[in-house]
Formats: sequence, C-alpha cells, structure tokens
Amino acid sequence: MIFIVLVLAGFFLNSESSIVSGVNGALVKTNTNTVSDDVQIVKMYVEGSQYVFEPSSVKKDVPVRLEADISRMPGCSKSVISSELNIKKTFNSVDNTLEFTPNKAGTFYIACSMNMYKGTFAVLESDGSKSNYVQTPLSSGMTCGANGGGCGCGG
Repeated sequence: MIFIVLVLAGFFLNSESSIVSGVNGALVKTNTNTVSDDVQIVKMYVEGSQYVFEPSSVKKDVPVRLEADISRMPGCSKSVISSELNIKKTFNSVDNTLEFTPNKAGTFYIACSMNMYKGTFAVLESDGSKSNYVQTPLSSGMTCGANGGGCGCGG
C-alpha cells in the first residue's frame, strides 16, 4: 500500500508542469491543461565568419533570450549590433545573454561592431507566418571601429 502511494505521489509531482522546447525553440510550459509561450531561447555562436542562430527564427512580440556561446565566438564577434532590432551588446564570460522583444517581423542582419562577422535572423509574424520584409544588407568591410565599434583590432 505504501509503495503504491509513493509511486502515485511521484507521478503527480513529476507531471504537474515542466518546461520543454517547443516550436522554433520557444520555451513551452506544459501541464495537462495549458500551453503558453514564455521566452524564446536562441543559441548563438560563430562558424567561419558567420553567426549561427539555433533556432534561426522566432515569433514577433514574444521575448527572446539570446545565449552566446563565447567559447565559439572569437575576437570582435562577441560585440554584436543590429540597428533594426535595437541590439548593441558585447558578450563576455560573466554576461553572455541578451534579452529583447522583437516588435516587427522580417529578416534582420546582425554583425559584429567591426562588420567582420555577420548573420541573419528571422522574426516571424505572431501567427508564425513569414514576413516579406528584408532589412537592407549592411555594407561590407573590415575596418576597426566601423559602425561605432570599439572592440579593438585583432582582439
């Protein structure tokens, strides 16, 4: 009898609610009756000279937490800028996250402050549909301090 009570108690304690990765990496809090988007978690790192975002798209009007794997981000790639997403951040070992809420849908460019590392990030409409808007590409170049840099050369 005690064994059955312990098994049932364990089942109910473990099934009350949990957080799982949902569509497009959104955190989805689940229990038997509700599903709600809280925060969309996006992992970020560099391959070659490109930023990689996993997942590569999020939904508009839902908070995003960008988590940078700085062990895979050399030099100035740790200093990111996206004018249309209103992002300007330098990641470090103590602070490797950035939180923002995208308020418009489309494809947006993100670059390092020296414009050497680049990537694109898609923000879907609230209903999950893709927007036709594409931000004008950033100019190319590899100059120290471009776009208000300050991360330093060769660092």
